[in-house]
Amino acid sequence: MLQKRRECPLDSLVSLKGSRRLLCVLASFSILLQANPSLGKFPRDNRQLTSCSAFTSLEEIEALFTSYERDHIGLAQTFVVGTSVQNRDIFGLRLSAAPDTETPEPEIRILGGIHGDECMSVELVLEIADYLIQSYGEEQFATELLDGTELLLIPSLNPDGYAALKAYRFNANGVDLNRNFHFAWVDGGPKPFSEPESRAFRDLSQDNNFVMSLSYHTVATYVNATWNYTPHHPPDEALFAAMGTAYAGVSGYDVTFGWDWYGIYGDVDDWSLGTSGTFGWTIELRDDEEMEFSVHLAGLQDFLAYAFVGVRGKVTDSVTGEPLLARMEIEPAGAPVYTDADVGDYHRILLPGHYSITAHSPGYLSQTMEDVMVGNEGHLELNFSLTPKPSESVDFAFTFNGMTLPQEIDDSFSRANYLNETVVWNALGEPDGVVYSLSPGGTVTLDMGLDGSVQDSVGTDLVIVSGSISDDPVSVQVAAEQDGPFVTVGQGDGHIEVDISESGLQSIRFVRIVDDGGGSFADRYAGYDLDGIVDVTRGSYTPPIDPEPDEGDDGDCGCHVLSHRDESDLIRILRSLFSAP
Repeated sequence: MLQKRRECPLDSLVSLKGSRRLLCVLASFSILLQANPSLGKFPRDNRQLTSCSAFTSLEEIEALFTSYERDHIGLAQTFVVGTSVQNRDIFGLRLSAAPDTETPEPEIRILGGIHGDECMSVELVLEIADYLIQSYGEEQFATELLDGTELLLIPSLNPDGYAALKAYRFNANGVDLNRNFHFAWVDGGPKPFSEPESRAFRDLSQDNNFVMSLSYHTVATYVNATWNYTPHHPPDEALFAAMGTAYAGVSGYDVTFGWDWYGIYGDVDDWSLGTSGTFGWTIELRDDEEMEFSVHLAGLQDFLAYAFVGVRGKVTDSVTGEPLLARMEIEPAGAPVYTDADVGDYHRILLPGHYSITAHSPGYLSQTMEDVMVGNEGHLELNFSLTPKPSESVDFAFTFNGMTLPQEIDDSFSRANYLNETVVWNALGEPDGVVYSLSPGGTVTLDMGLDGSVQDSVGTDLVIVSGSISDDPVSVQVAAEQDGPFVTVGQGDGHIEVDISESGLQSIRFVRIVDDGGGSFADRYAGYDLDGIVDVTRGSYTPPIDPEPDEGDDGDCGCHVLSHRDESDLIRILRSLFSAP
């Protein structure tokens, strides 16, 4: 077990460069490996409590949150996320120095009880809330955190399973909520977001751009990073490694990338990173009998410090000065993040280095700032002022909404024989030859950006642009709402022109591509290779002619994102550390 807080504290990590930072992070991992030298595919401890009746009840949670709001005005605000299958409220607590005011600050989400029989996960979220409230104004960590961020805490997302006479992992429909999210979904429920609990959580998350998230579970000893669905680690691998090391601290917990432990499909963390750029983590608590709050408090302090690291700013209309909904793309890095449409603020956690940052907003010309240097301490402030596009201009897919797989990427696969490393956000924005390759028989759903953003016009309304790396046939479906109904409006391979009048809708927002199932599941370019979706209702667009992939450029799959030699070495070494034995 670890005998000291950690080898590589944040204040040291962000001040080091190149090989010194590489060695600092690796030193932390070497200590973790001494605690458990066989990081890889570990069996999950399936111990379950027969009842959560000895823990805080749902009624007590409601009363507790109500008392916080009453006794700590201007600090705590209770809310209801939604209701369960059996019509129980899902309670939430918002903590901030200004909880009822929209301010440009990072937002953090802390979740417990997505599985009803993991009772201690509920209790730990409650303990975190109580600590922050009671310590505000008394302790530096709690005070600075609530002065500088907004936290949303949800102790029990599955109240029916938690309140059952015999605690139940699933919700009242028998669905595992942590397999029901619309990312790498396979069979967790009748369809993605089939359950009222997961839909309520989705809606809350889409209304709040969380910079980071913690989801507590039991029983194990892992700090678990995304991806959970694939053996390939996310492009932000070095940053995930550093954040995980920060949380693990003195706990003796092991840091792992999810699939390296065991793969899951349709989980909340992958969905959070893939659709909104939220750095989502699963923390598997040691047991359901002892909380060990002091251990987790130390990890929280180091982990949540990352909310104050990287780049932040606002995106506004250059003419009116009004805030804009925008997608922020950072190179070299990984997932894009999004602004809050009400305030226009964005926050992106980054390690020190040089980056190119681009702001995209529907109906506006994109703006890029090159060679942005993110330093050793705090946030770099970087604001964007976007110019409206000319009236006769095309627009592009803005946000990734979800994707499904035809099967699990199970233990018969590895990084060596499952070759599809393409990432979903490759299909966003203007087609550029960098594709997302669907799984054969899988689907991908993209959001064009605003309600009714694609209006039916005469003739072609959308052009589905293929990377032309393969000739896999697909069908194209459209909908006005993310929950559908989706209507098929076209079929084909290569570039596909779509007239949305065939749907009977006057306007649409969501476009779904459904692969026909041909091709090899494990190939690098497995199914239809989606380069982008173009809205041509206000302009004309000519797709590229048979672009060919550059096999020597990993950028085609979006998987080679760190430009510094030392950080590339870090990627290589960390992958070897986390490979299954």
